[in-house]
Amino acid sequence: MMALLPRLLLFATLLPLLACTQLKRFAKASPSDPSAFLRHAADLQPTVDADSPFARVWRNPSPAVWAEARSRWTLHVAPVCLDHLRPVGRKLARLETRDAGREVAVAKLAAYTRQEFEKAFRQSPRPRQEVVASPRPDSLLVELALVELDPNPITGGVTRRVINLLAVPGAESVVGNPLKGRIALEGRLYDPVRKQVLLEFSDAEQNRSALLLSLHDFNHYSHSRKVVREWARQFEAVVRQPPDAKVKDSSAFMLSIW
Repeated sequence: MMALLPRLLLFATLLPLLACTQLKRFAKASPSDPSAFLRHAADLQPTVDADSPFARVWRNPSPAVWAEARSRWTLHVAPVCLDHLRPVGRKLARLETRDAGREVAVAKLAAYTRQEFEKAFRQSPRPRQEVVASPRPDSLLVELALVELDPNPITGGVTRRVINLLAVPGAESVVGNPLKGRIALEGRLYDPVRKQVLLEFSDAEQNRSALLLSLHDFNHYSHSRKVVREWARQFEAVVRQPPDAKVKDSSAFMLSIW
């Protein structure tokens, strides 16, 4: 315990810096290239973490379109599109991935994503629409596409923990990106009555750099499920609030173990 004391003191000193310096840039996932799923890919704009939870966003500029959409009383979350899912991109993740196992994981995660987005709108603090299982003629539609899913390599998680133990907590964020899992999602809110897209987004996340310990580093897909839950809550908040409202991005680091 005494041997840990200097490291804990150093950790306490570095913690404010970790959140504000270039370590955050290393720890965050790089944006994903847009797929053909997006209708306004060329118009997506990069965002600031303090203002938006998504890496790139396009919002319909017409107040009239939004005003009419807010009068719709039902909302339907469509099954997640997998037509644009890319092969596993990170080498270590490929080494630990079997095609059949990934196919099963993709199907489960797609169903889970739809479920969590439905839950986010049902449990909204100020719900605007009723979530319906089947779209009605005037229902707003939430359409999502899973475009990347690299499972977290267990050997990568172990390696990153060793780096932190040998250096300082959070040190693995500088070199750990190839050792992490990654997920990328695209989505939109669509008004089928006006045949207008109201909002489109694109975002990518990877296993967070744990300052102490993350159990997600020892599981292939649990972190992806955590990210999906956050995306669902963030998307609901973005849709519900005025266009100038700020919805913060998730942190690049983890303090809890889960």
